[in-house]
Amino acid sequence: MSSHSTPWDRYRNRIEDVIAFIHANLSEPLTADVLAEVAHLSPYHWHRIYRAITGESAAATVKRSRMHKAAGELVRTNQSIAEIGASVGFPEVHSFTRTFKTYYGTTPGAFRNSRPPLESSSGVPPDGDTSLHPVDIINKPNMRLAGLWHRGDYMAIGQTFESVMAQCAMSEILPHDPVTLGVYMADPDINDTTTLESFAGVLITESTPVPEQLSTLTIPGGRFAMMTHHGAYALLNHSYQWLYGCWLPQSGMAVRDVPCFEIYLNSPVNTQVAELRTGICLGVE
Repeated sequence: MSSHSTPWDRYRNRIEDVIAFIHANLSEPLTADVLAEVAHLSPYHWHRIYRAITGESAAATVKRSRMHKAAGELVRTNQSIAEIGASVGFPEVHSFTRTFKTYYGTTPGAFRNSRPPLESSSGVPPDGDTSLHPVDIINKPNMRLAGLWHRGDYMAIGQTFESVMAQCAMSEILPHDPVTLGVYMADPDINDTTTLESFAGVLITESTPVPEQLSTLTIPGGRFAMMTHHGAYALLNHSYQWLYGCWLPQSGMAVRDVPCFEIYLNSPVNTQVAELRTGICLGVE
């Protein structure tokens, strides 16, 4: 790339500002004009530029981010549905319920009540039959990622992924069919969420040049146990509990000293929530 700044290069920081603004203001009206003003771009061109860089409209980003945050709050907190709706920009509970059902295929109340208990009284997830959740043993080479470190709540890593994808697209290093991975350094159940560290990355080749705006991380290759989680990211923790609490003790395997990571087998940008597939990968020996 040329050392001279181009208009396209200058959009980089503006897109970052918009992504950060969206996630910091999910309870506020996020109209097209408001976001264009944040981007310091004409409303006539803003929408096409944002879509060209991110692969979706700004309105789609807003809706997806609101519904993801709402799903996480429904699973992890005892806040009322009305409070959660208001926190993501829906002061009227009926409007929130209708939008949530359109996105998740069920009402907020049903989503909250349908989540399985994470542990039985014995500390092992209740569906102890390992055949219910097949786990594949796979071999992976070293995996080099271009991305960004995320510090804080894992449920908020979506914002970091959006920045990574935009940066890769603008730097012209985004593969035609990108493989995205989230690498998680600690257990969120026993650590303060403010201290959590993770990495949002795109799989790249060893020869791919990485712009200074992005970091790199290499995951050591070897054997991994991969369980495929189906559906909402907000319910991933149950699959982790099952993999560690049920499958691992019965597998006879030991874990390797590599961080756990997720491979996103499809994208929430163009996939219905019920069809999302996430491979949870645990290093084993």
